[in-house]
Amino acid sequence: MNQLEGKVAGKTMNDSLAEIEWYETDPILNNLITSRAELTFSPLSPGLEADVVKITQGEKHFVLKVWNKRSKPDVLRQYRLLEALHCQGIRVSEPIGYGRTETGDSVLLTRYHGTTVTKVSPSIFKEIAAVLADIHRLSPDGLEGRALARYDFVGYFFPGIEAFPAMKEELIRLVASADMKMDRIIHGDFHLGNILEDNGQYTVIDWTNGQLGDPRYDLSWACLLLRIYLSESKSLTFLYKYQEKMPIAPGELEIFEALACLRWLLLDRIAGVPKHADTMKKVRKIVRDNRFLNESVLI
Repeated sequence: MNQLEGKVAGKTMNDSLAEIEWYETDPILNNLITSRAELTFSPLSPGLEADVVKITQGEKHFVLKVWNKRSKPDVLRQYRLLEALHCQGIRVSEPIGYGRTETGDSVLLTRYHGTTVTKVSPSIFKEIAAVLADIHRLSPDGLEGRALARYDFVGYFFPGIEAFPAMKEELIRLVASADMKMDRIIHGDFHLGNILEDNGQYTVIDWTNGQLGDPRYDLSWACLLLRIYLSESKSLTFLYKYQEKMPIAPGELEIFEALACLRWLLLDRIAGVPKHADTMKKVRKIVRDNRFLNESVLI
């Protein structure tokens, strides 16, 4: 967390927080800034978009995320979405403050909600799937604009696809056939790396891609990643647990799985994605098994 560490020399950690220009605050944040209690900063694993640090004050823990890389999302909107979801009882990061550093980078302070899920079981999938179903079930009324954006699906989730004409042609065909309903809250990148566990409580983090969208795509992306990086059986277990909360007609998800798979392939071509020895074998099988996908997308 070099940006903050550079400020700390000769100063207290409290001073580092005070030097951030805070636009949205909470009494907890004011206490962190004004309290003379010692704070400790511990860097967490950085993401592709931001640096992340854990702040500890006695027995209390918080997370500060600084978007100091290429990505410049609307963090104020993310703060307001987290605030609204948390007030509705959805298990999301509890927002404490939003602001900017002296160099203009957006920062978001939330409570610390534990560590990334590393073990799964049917009971754990039941808990996690219930959180996703709760998100999709929640009415977005009153949130659009202030806390929720409505983006163009292709433009948002498939940037750079113009460089791959054959893939773009497949995408246009799929979107035209999918009968998408962009009217519910979606997370946009729901996977185990964005789920934290603390004493049996599961919290969804990283709402950078939160928006109005189609829950069937959101669910299909989550299931696709489980199938690629864990197994088909675990992906199906998660799906069944979700359907216990939010029934979906048989066969309705296949075209959304095709869209999710196409996005994964695009991300792999543009930036590269994590791969294990058997990853591409699994992806090829998914493409072959899906009646909406042409194997030409693998070339």
